[in-house]
Amino acid sequence: MPPVTNPIPPTQNVMSLPKPFTPSEIQRRLRRLHTAQRRQRLDALLITTPINRFYFTGLAASNGVLLSERGAPPAFYTDFRYLTMARRVASWLPTHELWRPALEPEVVAGMGHAWRRVGYEGAMPASRFLKLQAALPDVEWVDATALIQSLRAIKSSEEQRRMRAAIAANDRLFAEAMQQTAPGMSEWEISAIIRREAERLGQGEAFPAIVCVGRNAAECHHQPDDTVLRRGQPLLVDLGLKLDHVCADMTRCVSFGTPTPLWLEIYQIVLAANRAAIRAIRPGVPCKAIDAVARDVIKQAGYGAYFGHSLGHGLGLEVHESPSFSTECTTELAPGMVLTVEPGIYLPGRLGIRIEDVILVTKDGCEVLTRTPRELPRRARI
Repeated sequence: MPPVTNPIPPTQNVMSLPKPFTPSEIQRRLRRLHTAQRRQRLDALLITTPINRFYFTGLAASNGVLLSERGAPPAFYTDFRYLTMARRVASWLPTHELWRPALEPEVVAGMGHAWRRVGYEGAMPASRFLKLQAALPDVEWVDATALIQSLRAIKSSEEQRRMRAAIAANDRLFAEAMQQTAPGMSEWEISAIIRREAERLGQGEAFPAIVCVGRNAAECHHQPDDTVLRRGQPLLVDLGLKLDHVCADMTRCVSFGTPTPLWLEIYQIVLAANRAAIRAIRPGVPCKAIDAVARDVIKQAGYGAYFGHSLGHGLGLEVHESPSFSTECTTELAPGMVLTVEPGIYLPGRLGIRIEDVILVTKDGCEVLTRTPRELPRRARI
């Protein structure tokens, strides 16, 4: 059986910790946050979720609040466990010892006597929000989730470099995992190979790999089990590693033998939907319109009822970010956005095909960052 061709030149990997974002990158994010906050007339903005705290501070801490006030520099509040680290890693960011959680409403009430409109994250636990709301009963509380998502959706040049590196490493991950995969292995054994290689080529998996043998691929989020790959069967693999804090994602379908006519038919339809959507991507186009392009290709082929998920999602610090290629998302594409394009057809009890690439929106279209081939070569196995 011929080996899988690696589209990326091999490089020697040296296992390392994730590279921190530069202070200039974090400071740029905070300036953009301040600008967006002024536009929405927010006197203060409280950022409490771990992922957004990290995005705007570069600090990995399980506890803390980033407070952004109009007319004042942003400040980070954390407890004694992270105080020294925060002052060392982000010496340019005012950092203060966080009050005990039980005292938070009282302290916020003292700080916010002049606040009228305050932004908060919708993901904040309701119990915490209700206490803050009671502490400042005259304040108008504004859900700033959409504001923060819009800032994170546009990737800076530094983020784009990291995304390119992560996607390239993910291409190598797929190629090397497939080189070690052979009939007789179970889905769980194949997923173990992916986990091991993701640690070697990156800093582990961005999400547990989806490995589907044969008809299991009809379950689009199938969990690997003890199903054994047999000669002549197809395999669907959805995998992504994490590298320097950003996530990669890709799905490919391969066949360990001669594919059935139905499998080849469905593959070509999904591939056509993938290509059509990518051709349609350009700034100013609503995300839902791109979803419609791919969905129409599949509908016209007679399989519209078997494409049940959205076309794609944003990618960055998290595997699923805003915006999304979905039937509801009206966000207009803009240069710097990074999203997946992953049409699929799933026939219960028979087969499933999904082809997923990562794209970067450019000023006049998009760039496909994923380099693993989508087209099936003449050989039975890719």
